Amino acid sequence: MSGNRKFRWWNWLLPLAILGLGLAALLLVRDATDAILESADGDFTEIILDPLAPGFESYVASTPTHLLGLQGANGELVSIALLALFADDIGGTAIVFPVDLLIAEDASISEMYLTVSEPEFISELGRYLNLGFNASSFITEEDLVEYFQVATPLVVTLNDPLIELDDGEPQIIYESGELALPPSEIYSYLSWESDNESGYNKWLRHKNFWESWLSSLTTDEAETLENEWRERELNRMFRGISSGILLIQNLNLFEVQDSNKYLRLEEDFLSALLLEVVPFPIAPYENGRAKVKLLDGIGGIDMVNTFVPKLVSAGGEIKLIGNAQQFGVPKTLITYYDEAYLNFAEAFSTAIAGSSIEFEPLSESAVDVTVLIGGNSLE
Repeated sequence: MSGNRKFRWWNWLLPLAILGLGLAALLLVRDATDAILESADGDFTEIILDPLAPGFESYVASTPTHLLGLQGANGELVSIALLALFADDIGGTAIVFPVDLLIAEDASISEMYLTVSEPEFISELGRYLNLGFNASSFITEEDLVEYFQVATPLVVTLNDPLIELDDGEPQIIYESGELALPPSEIYSYLSWESDNESGYNKWLRHKNFWESWLSSLTTDEAETLENEWRERELNRMFRGISSGILLIQNLNLFEVQDSNKYLRLEEDFLSALLLEVVPFPIAPYENGRAKVKLLDGIGGIDMVNTFVPKLVSAGGEIKLIGNAQQFGVPKTLITYYDEAYLNFAEAFSTAIAGSSIEFEPLSESAVDVTVLIGGNSLE
C-alpha cells in the first residue's frame, strides 16, 4: 500500500497544479482569487496563474468521505464502513470497521451507537479516527432490501461455516464458500451472532460482504440507484466507486484480552492507514484540526509528498497550498494567528525539522496556521 502513496498524494494535488491549463482556466482564477482574498495577511495582489511561480496559491478540496452504516430492525448498528473517493471521483476505497471495535475505554462502536444520538455517535467516531466525514448515511433493512432488488445479485465468500447449536447438536446455517444472498436474507446474514464465532471472524465476514457489494457496482447500476435513493452524497460515492478501482483495506486487529468479542486497532497502524485513505481530512469537530496554508519558500519542492503527510499527522487540515511571494527563504517559519492554536503550531514544529514559531494576532483569518517551508527543512 505504501508504494502507491506518492502517486495518490500527487493525484490530489494535480487539480491544483494544472487548473490553469485549457478548459479549467476559469476555475483556477476563482481558486487563486479566493486564496488571495482569504490570505492571512489580507493583502490583495495580482492573481498568479502559474503554479510554479512565486505568489501562486490554490484551494485544496478535502478527500470526499462518507460514513455508511447498516441499521437492524431494532435500531442497532449491524455493520459500518468508511468510504473515500480517489481524485476526480474515479474509484475509491473502503475501510470496514468491526462493530465490536472498542473506540472508548469501555464502549464498542455498536454499543456507542445505541447509547448516544446519531450526531453524537458520528462525532465520537470522528474523534477516535481524528477526522470528520463529508456526509453520513444509516440505511435501514427495508432500504437495503429495496436497493438489492434493483442491484446485481450478491455473491459473498464465507470463510467458515456459520453454525448454531440445536439441543446440543451443531446445525449449519450457512455453508462456507461462495454464497448467493437474496435481498431478504442480507440483514439476517450480517446480524447473525454466535459465541462460537470470534470477533475477528465476524469482521472478516462483514468485510467480505462489503467487498462483494461495492465491487459488484456498475456505472449503469449506480445511475439506476440515483432514481431509487434520495441520498445525493451516497449516490456520488457509488458512482465514483463504480467508475474505477476499488480498494478494501485490511485492518491490523487484535482481540481484547479475556474476550472473544471485542477488538482493538493498533494506533500507529490506524493513523498510517487513514493518512493513506484520507490524505486531506476535515476536522471531526470544531477546532479539532488546525486549518493550514502551506507555502513553498524554495521553489519546486514536492510539498504534497514531503510535508502534507507530516502536517496532517500532526493535526493539520490543509486548506491552501502555494508558493511564497519570493523564493530563497532560508528557514521554515510557522505562524499562528490565535493563541488557541499554539499547541498545533508546536506539533507542526516538531514534525518539520528546523522550523521556528511566531505568533501574529489576527481577529479574522481563513486559516489558523501558515507554514512557510525554508531551505533548512530540506537539509
